[in-house]
Amino acid sequence: MSVTPRGMSIQEAYRAYRSGNFQVNRRYQRKLVWTVEEKQALIDSVLSGYPIPLILLAYEAQPDGSKRFEILDGMQRLNALFSYVENRFSWRGRMFDVNQLSRAKQLADEGVFEACTDAEKLLDPSLCANFLDYTLAVSEFPSVDEAAVNDIFGRINSSGRQLSSQEKRQAGVVSSFATVVREMSAEIRGDVSRETLDLAVMPAISIDVAGESPENAIKADETFWCKQGILRRGMLRDSEDEQLLADLSISVLMGEPQGFSGKLLDQHYDPDSEESSKVDVALKAYGATLLKHHIVGTLSVIKGSLEEFDDSANAMRRIVHPKAGSNPIKTAFYAVFMAFFDLCVKQRKTPGPPTDVWGALRNLQAHLEISAGAIRAEQRRRNVSITKGLVQDHFVDAEPPALEHGHGVAIELENALRRSRIETAAFECKQGLLSLGPNRDVSDGLLDRIVETLCGIANIGPDADGGLFIGVCDNEADKRRVEQLDGIQAAQIASRFVVGVDREAAIQGIGLEGYIQQIATHIKNSGLSEPLKSDVLSKLDCATYRGLSVVCLWVPGQTQASSVNDAVFVREGPSTLKVNGLAQTRAVLGRFDES
Repeated sequence: MSVTPRGMSIQEAYRAYRSGNFQVNRRYQRKLVWTVEEKQALIDSVLSGYPIPLILLAYEAQPDGSKRFEILDGMQRLNALFSYVENRFSWRGRMFDVNQLSRAKQLADEGVFEACTDAEKLLDPSLCANFLDYTLAVSEFPSVDEAAVNDIFGRINSSGRQLSSQEKRQAGVVSSFATVVREMSAEIRGDVSRETLDLAVMPAISIDVAGESPENAIKADETFWCKQGILRRGMLRDSEDEQLLADLSISVLMGEPQGFSGKLLDQHYDPDSEESSKVDVALKAYGATLLKHHIVGTLSVIKGSLEEFDDSANAMRRIVHPKAGSNPIKTAFYAVFMAFFDLCVKQRKTPGPPTDVWGALRNLQAHLEISAGAIRAEQRRRNVSITKGLVQDHFVDAEPPALEHGHGVAIELENALRRSRIETAAFECKQGLLSLGPNRDVSDGLLDRIVETLCGIANIGPDADGGLFIGVCDNEADKRRVEQLDGIQAAQIASRFVVGVDREAAIQGIGLEGYIQQIATHIKNSGLSEPLKSDVLSKLDCATYRGLSVVCLWVPGQTQASSVNDAVFVREGPSTLKVNGLAQTRAVLGRFDES
C-alpha cells in the first residue's frame, strides 16, 4: 500500500468538500459529536498557527482526474473547519467573512447557509487569509483493499483517548453482530441513512446534544432514550444507546437474560474470543433481519403504548422509578423491554389499554434487585419475571399482533420520514386521497400517480429502498388546511406532518380497512410490472403514530427496471417523470445491469 503524505490548504479542502468529494462511511465513523467549545479550540489552534493532528484519507480516482476521499480519521476536525467557514459558530465573537472565499459567498447567496453581514462581527481579512492558507497535514492512500481500510481504522481508533468504551469496541469491527447493533441504534435514534454519505449532509443525521449545534437535525432530548429518561444526553453522545442495544441483543440471541459487565461486552466484540463466536453463531441461526424486526418492533410497541398513556418528557422514568431524579433507568428499562419482548414476540400478544399496562408498572424499581457494577444473569431473570407478572394480564390476543402493524412499525415510519429530507427521490408523502377543496372528492388521477411514483422509486437503482406514505403532509400549508377541515391535531416528525387517514375513511364512510383496501385494489389492478407489484402489496402496511393511521407503501430494492403499462418512470428529486426515448430508457436499464 502506498501512503502519500502531503499538505492541503483549508481553501482546497473546502472546495473538495463542496464538490462532494469528502465521503463518510458509517461503518467506521461515529456521528458529529464535537461541542462548540471543541470546535472553537480547533479554530484557535489554526489561527495561532499551531499544528493539528493528521487527517487520514482513502481515495478513489475519478474519471476526470480528481479524487473522492473517504475520511478515516479527521471527520470532526474537517466538519469544524467547514462549519466555521459557513458561519455555524463564532471564534472569539468573530465570524468568518465569506466575502474572502468566493465559493462560500456563492453558496451563501444561494441560500445554502446564512452568512453574517454585521461587519463588526467579522474576522479581519488578513486572519481570513491566514485561515484559508493554513496547511492541513494529510496522508492519503488508494482505497483498493477494504480489509486494509478496516484494519487501519481499527488501529487508529480502538485506543483513542477521547472515544467512549462502546466507540472503542465498535472501532474497526465489521462483524455481523457489530453491524446489526449499529443499524438498530440508528433506527432508534432516528439517524438512519445510506452507509456512505457526503460529509456535507452529516449534520442531518447527527445529534444536537446540548442545544448548541442547531444544524444537527437529531435533538438528543427528542430521542426515545433521552425523552423517556432511560439515558442522559451525555450518555447518548458516548454511544451508550448502542451498548444498551448490544446487551439486549445478546439476551435475545441467547434466549434468556444474560449477565452484563463492560469486560464481558468487550469479549463479544473481540473476533478472537469464545463469546464472539457464540453470538455470531446465534445471530446466523436467528437472522440479522429478524433480530432487527423483533427488537426495533418491541421498542416501537413500548414507545407507542407509553406515548398514548403519557406523551410528556421523562414519562417512563416517572412511572417506573419516581425517585430517580435525573438518574438513568437502565435496570428498569431492561426488565420492561424483556417482558414486552416475551409477550409481544414469543407469545404474539398485544398490549391492552395503556392505562392498565403502565399503571401496573408504577414504581417498578422498588420491586427489582439493583446492583452496581457487574450484573448477574440470575438477578436479571428474576427482575424480568417480576415485571412480566405485573403486566401480562393486561396483554391480549389480537390479529394481527402489535408487532406486525400499528405501533409496531411506527419507528420505521419515523425513520423513513427523517430520511426523506435528504433522500427526496426515494420517498413521497401524500396528505390523503381526497382533495382539500370544499367537495372533498378523490383527487383525479391520484391513485394512478401513486403507482407511477412507486415505479419511479424502484427505478432509482438496485440498492435503493424507499416508500410512499398516505396521511403525511410535506408542507405546513397543507397541514394547517387539514387541521382546519378535519379538526385533527397533526404530529410533526422532522419537517413532515402526520395527519393520518382515519379522517378520510370517516368521510368516505368505509372505515380504515376499506380505505386501505381501495389502495391495494388499485395497485393490484394497475399495470405496475412484476415483481414490484407483488413486493409492494406484500409490504403494504398501516402504521399508528400518536393515534393517527398512516398507509405505508414500502418499495424494496429491485433487481430489474420496473414499468407501468410498459412506460418507464423515474424520480428526479421529489418529482416523478415519464422516460421518453430509447437513450433514456437504456440509461434506466443500465442501472440494473450488475444487480
